[in-house]
Amino acid sequence: PSHTQETRGLAPRVAEAAVDLLAERRRLGLNVRLKLSYVELFGNEVTDLLEGQRVAHPEASRVLRGEFELDIESVEDVDRALARGEERKRCAETAMNDRSTRAHTLLVFRLEQSAFGSDALTVSSSLFLADLGGSERVTKSRANEEAKSAGYGSWSEYYESRRRLSETNNINQGLLALKRCIQALDERQKKGTKSIPVPYRDSRLTEVLEPALGGLARTSIVVCCSPEAVHAEETVQTLRFGEMCSCIEHVRAASADTTSGVAQALRQLDEQVQEVEGRIREKERWELRQSMRTDVVDANDESTSRVNVTEEMELGGLGAVEILPDDATLAQITEVQHAVWGQVLVGAEGEHAELEALLDRRRQLLGEA
Repeated sequence: PSHTQETRGLAPRVAEAAVDLLAERRRLGLNVRLKLSYVELFGNEVTDLLEGQRVAHPEASRVLRGEFELDIESVEDVDRALARGEERKRCAETAMNDRSTRAHTLLVFRLEQSAFGSDALTVSSSLFLADLGGSERVTKSRANEEAKSAGYGSWSEYYESRRRLSETNNINQGLLALKRCIQALDERQKKGTKSIPVPYRDSRLTEVLEPALGGLARTSIVVCCSPEAVHAEETVQTLRFGEMCSCIEHVRAASADTTSGVAQALRQLDEQVQEVEGRIREKERWELRQSMRTDVVDANDESTSRVNVTEEMELGGLGAVEILPDDATLAQITEVQHAVWGQVLVGAEGEHAELEALLDRRRQLLGEA
């Protein structure tokens, strides 16, 4: 279905912001690439939705290394990739949803930045958007209605009849493994020790999400639940899970490596600033120039005071000044133009504009703009 700017989802909004960032970073003088990967996690199976190929079990970590990526230059590139992935996602009709997602999916944006030069360090940043399949109860989704027992028909018919039930089990096992990881992290935090193991390897989902869960990222969790009374039990459990997630805090020490690319870009900008300032000193000179200045004055300003030549002043002598009452009704405001001579710097106007642009780029890199 089509969406307006207000109703569009998170992925299109992120895509637009990421593409805008490409142009901004390139304007700052950085070499930037934006990549996208779209994968599906079904039990221990990992599928590249962009190409439709299943990743072998031992190679699932390749998702984290970004080996299933597509170069992105525009929002249209993302739209096409999402449409291609949606066609390959596992979806089916259940008693609760006419188009139920039957697996967990990950949409990953990876931004690579480096200063220009052969020795420039590349800084890679990733944004994972994880769409988790909803927890299911077979009594409500009726995923087990067509399931047959062994011995009725062929084995292929047996496995096919239990496909929906298998999908439900895989979804719930991944969510259960995620809950166990969150519980372990919560216990670690409460006891102030890292000796408590976190079972990231219990599922492919938690294995791929380990960098986000383990404190190597800034993580946000959006909880979706139903306001209907019939789903109250699941809603309460979901909210409790979200509450547990909100109690976990990660403090990550700043790494010097993550700022090396920015530091190198700043050094290059400083060199360019020094070079431009040198050209300004060579070209610039003082020059006497005439300009016209406009002042706003009151033509009746002199009528607001009067000198009494016969009145003695406090310090002695005649000529006391008397201030007359002025309610501004007699004011005659007028503009007066007159020539003004002064020294101005000339000869390097273009260099000054170039210098200001470099300084503006420097402020943006430092986050001061």
